[in-house]
Amino acid sequence: MNCPSCHRLLYSRRHKTCGFCGEKLPAEVLFTEEEIAAIDAEQKSMAIRRAKGKAKEEEEKKNQAASDGGAYIPPPMF
Repeated sequence: MNCPSCHRLLYSRRHKTCGFCGEKLPAEVLFTEEEIAAIDAEQKSMAIRRAKGKAKEEEEKKNQAASDGGAYIPPPMF
């Protein structure tokens, strides 16, 4: 979707103004509160699934290292 004023691509439909030209965006361009809530819920769900997957992967690596007789060295935390 593009800004009705400057016609540049909108990088966020949550903000009330265009990030390029600063013009106020009309309500029909913006996400509704319900849409924002649904997006937030989906992002939270994705983050939980990602964290569970990463924890499972680390556990599998740890178990594999233990079964190989080697010591498990966790990856560095950045």
